[in-house]
Amino acid sequence: MRGQLIFGLLLLGAHFGFSFLNEHGRIINGNLAVAKQFPYQVYYDVLDLTNLEEPIEWQPSCGGTLISKRIILTAAHCFRHPNIYAIKIYFGAVDKSNASEIGQHRLAVKRENVVVHQEYDDNAYNDIALIKLPIDVAFDEYIKPAKLPQPGISYPSEAIASGWGINKVSDDNKPSRDSKLRYFQFQILSHAECKKWKVQDFLVSSRICLAPSQNAPCNGDSGGPLIVSHNGDSVLLGVTSYGYTGKCTDEFPDVYTRVASYLDWIHENAGANNLDE
Repeated sequence: MRGQLIFGLLLLGAHFGFSFLNEHGRIINGNLAVAKQFPYQVYYDVLDLTNLEEPIEWQPSCGGTLISKRIILTAAHCFRHPNIYAIKIYFGAVDKSNASEIGQHRLAVKRENVVVHQEYDDNAYNDIALIKLPIDVAFDEYIKPAKLPQPGISYPSEAIASGWGINKVSDDNKPSRDSKLRYFQFQILSHAECKKWKVQDFLVSSRICLAPSQNAPCNGDSGGPLIVSHNGDSVLLGVTSYGYTGKCTDEFPDVYTRVASYLDWIHENAGANNLDE
């Protein structure tokens, strides 16, 4: 059994047309992942101090993507609540409830380690953030970074999304979830194709649109990766942002932040020594 990595944290005391995907905290109808399949995938809980009259507990939050030994990419809207004090990050996990799972490590850091895009707003424009880790993550079979996209390269239009969000919504609209990582393959729509779904009011070049299907990212998948395979590498094209109905249905496209639009921002805010080139 592999030891867990826990870093410094003493716990304190004792729509307008679309919906963010982390209010409930899965890939609807997705496939169950296996160990080592998505080594770049992370998840984090948050410690929110909004109500100090209630017991302070870790709350499920969002996914993210490891892109170097010190940097995780995620969604800005996961940190829109001002009283988040700390985050607990799961690396190398498939069953995040199993603390003794082989390959799983955990790391807790303070909110000050998070950098939210300075022009993020409630319309989910610039919905991107990064988490700067205080120590290097040790790479192995279970934990490896994804590659950032490169300008000028034409990537495949089929991509994999993964996450620990809601995995089923019943007929009476009750969500179902478990602690297992799920994934599915999606078709990326062109800008013109996405406009046909009448979501153009929110569609800009810095966003990616996924074709509706029987599968969909759902609440709790926010911040997670949209990955394509290119020359043997896992390339991070998008960060899970939002869905239009908030009901995780197949009626409308789901929208991701386009990572290629933020490469300069990522390099500027990660720090020169924190990205593996």
